[in-house]
Amino acid sequence: MFAKNFSVPAFVIAVGAIKTQLVTWYVLPTGQVTPLMIGGLMVLFTALTAGVVWLCFRLMTAQMDQRRKERVMPGGGETAAKEAVISQHATEWGLSKSEADVAIFVVKGFSNAEIAEMRGASVATVKSQLGSIFRKSGLTSRYQLIAFVTDEVVQQARAGETEEPARTQTRKILPLVGRAARTTAVEETAPRRATA
Repeated sequence: MFAKNFSVPAFVIAVGAIKTQLVTWYVLPTGQVTPLMIGGLMVLFTALTAGVVWLCFRLMTAQMDQRRKERVMPGGGETAAKEAVISQHATEWGLSKSEADVAIFVVKGFSNAEIAEMRGASVATVKSQLGSIFRKSGLTSRYQLIAFVTDEVVQQARAGETEEPARTQTRKILPLVGRAARTTAVEETAPRRATA
């Protein structure tokens, strides 16, 4: 992460100046260097550096977006997640990225004030985005949104199950001594039905 006082244009100009200085010292003969040539080299190297910075920024942004999509979308043995359900329905409902983010926070149980604080926005903005989410999705409240997403996650999880899940024997994991003793005592004292 860049420091808050970091300036990309200043960095680009500094790199262009360093490249120009290196070329004038080591590549060009001393007698042929003119102020016009130095200015031209400075513009050329600054433009090339700016192009490289722009290209790196675009590639890095595309890679980060791809990784975000891979994390959010279920597949390849991953379990269904609330983020994945919101992501799948966001395009269907026509939600913006910020509306989808707010929907994810709502589904995870955050209040409007908490969402506003995490996103660096006002509570009024979050409420406005929620209204837009409800209008676009056809849902009427945050509780319907939570219920809808939870139902989708359960359906996706059930669809992904191909075999019977292994049953865990709680008594082997947790020492339920009191419960086991009570169960045994109840079974011994309970009257047995006569079978015909």
